[in-house]
Formats: sequence, structure tokens, C-alpha cells
Amino acid sequence: MDTSSNGSNGSNGSIRSAEITAVGRVEVLTRPGPQGRPAAGHVRVRMLAVGICGTDLSLASGSRTPPELPWRLGHEGVGEITEVGPGVEEWMIGDRVALEPNITCGQCEYCRRGVTSACASRLSAGVLTQPGFLAEVVDHPSGFCHRLPAGIPVERAVCAEPLTVAAAAIRRTGLQGGEDVLVIGAGAQGLLATLVLVDRGYRPWVREPDEARLRVAIELGAQAFDLGTSPAPQVVIDAAGVPEGLAAVVDRLAPFAKVTIVGEDQDHLGASSFDIVQRQLSIRGSFIYEHPEDMATAVAMLEKLPTEAIVGPGLALDEVSELLGAHSGRRPGVKQWVDLRG
Repeated sequence: MDTSSNGSNGSNGSIRSAEITAVGRVEVLTRPGPQGRPAAGHVRVRMLAVGICGTDLSLASGSRTPPELPWRLGHEGVGEITEVGPGVEEWMIGDRVALEPNITCGQCEYCRRGVTSACASRLSAGVLTQPGFLAEVVDHPSGFCHRLPAGIPVERAVCAEPLTVAAAAIRRTGLQGGEDVLVIGAGAQGLLATLVLVDRGYRPWVREPDEARLRVAIELGAQAFDLGTSPAPQVVIDAAGVPEGLAAVVDRLAPFAKVTIVGEDQDHLGASSFDIVQRQLSIRGSFIYEHPEDMATAVAMLEKLPTEAIVGPGLALDEVSELLGAHSGRRPGVKQWVDLRG
């Protein structure tokens, strides 16, 4: 059924967009909005909220190079469909969706094997190849939209994409039930992993030097890990990926422990190969997630996971420059997000 609209939704006017214009400089610019009807297989989305993560900060600061300048940020977006393109039958105007930013080809060897995270032609909104979601209106492939559970607050919905990353890491770890699980780091990824683990019946241990973040993890159902007295973990979710993370605990892990690394850093981890071999550890990396199942599963989890517990107050689009600029300061909440409903 064709549910396109010819009504006014900003598609033929101007929109505001948060873009990197120089190293350490993010500006809110006025740009032409998407023109005409969305392309075949695409939907037009009025953005409601966009999460900010470490990747955005590294792109803005110059520690990671954007594909071009200016470059529109944002890969953690939720919004409301305002128009659909030809051939789109599964969506209607007014549907609220989480946008999957990693657009895979579906044709390469890896996609055919179901491991789309290794897609040879993957497009990446806001990070590698496509302009991001930090704009008032965007067009997006309809097959990479996921229906949000009815009635959930936008503060919860905005965590859909990072929750998918955390949940995929836990899925790939292959928990059997009853293991002592250690989460390294209580940033957004560590806290989201904690929520998933608690929902699965675990009381995970968390190692985090920042006392405020550790308190959040404990409030979510975790317990503080002590190198001297806590039991030897059988599973580790490394959500920090820094040298002082895994290296500090590797000689305290149980034999045959499984370690899944989801946090990324350019430094070497510093874990001793002696300890890895002697304990016969299994170590794997977990990169993004597989389309479409992982994000569909995580979005459904939002119906009961209180991810809003880790977010700060929503920022106006005009505040993004300060948040991502060279002189950004610390704000309340572990996870920052931009409220575009105004």
C-alpha cells in the first residue's frame, strides 16, 4: 500500500544540522532539507533524538579523521516517519523508529553468511560514508528502520543503537547461565551491558575507577569488583578497551574464562600472553552487530530495560557545539543526547 504524503514536513524547506567544520569545531548550520519524495525503498524521518558517543567526540576532536569537512555527526538516532518513498509498504506516516546506521549490502560473502558486521560494502551513517542523523530531517533506507515499542520515553529510545552493540557482545560471548561475569568499565557500553546481564538473571561484577559511574552500575544491579576478594570471573565483557582494563585483571581470571572486548582504543591492551596461555583464555572482539536480528532484538528489549537511567538531560541542538567542541565540559549523566523535538 502506498502511504506517501504530499503534506508539509520540512522536506522542501531548510533544516538545521550539526556538523564538524574544523578540528575541534562543531557548528549548527542551516541546510536545504531533503527534496521531493524519498527515493524508492526509503523513508523520510523527522528526528526526535540523537545520542552522542565516544566516536562523535573523537571525530570532532580530530583524534579520528572524518571522511570530509564539513561532516554531519550522529549515528544513534530515533525519529518519526513523515513520508515514504515508492515501494515502501511496511511503514506508515507517524510510525516511530530507531535508525540502524550500518547499512549492509546483503550480497557479499559475509552478508550471505549472516555476519553483516563484516560486510565488504557497509555504509556507515555519521562515521564513515554517509552524513549522520544530527539534523532535523533525514532520509533513510526503510529496511534499516526498527519500530519502537509503543509508549516508551524518548530518553529510553535514544539508547537503541548502543544497546544493540552491548547486547550483541553478550550474545556472541555465549553465556551458559550462572557464571561470574565481570564488566570492565561503567561508561555507556558497560552500563548497557550491565542492564542486559541483570535482565538475564546475572548480578555482574563491575570494575570502574570513577566512583559516580560505579554507583550507577550498582544501582542498576551490579556489584563492585575487588581484585583481592571478588571471585575469579569466568566471563569478561571489556567495555573499556584500555591497557589498564583487561591487563589489571587477566591474572585473576578463572581457567578457560571467556573475554569479549567491545571497547576500542588505539593502545595495546597490555595483557600478558603468559597469563592468557596459562589460563587458556578465549578472547574475541565484538564489532557492532548483525543486521537485522541484533537491532530488532535490542529495540524490543527497550520495552522493559530502563536505559533512561544512564542518560543526562536532553540537550538542544544549539548546545551541540559546546558539548562536542574543544572546550567541552562534563555534564550530568553518563550518556549524552540531543533532544530534537522542539
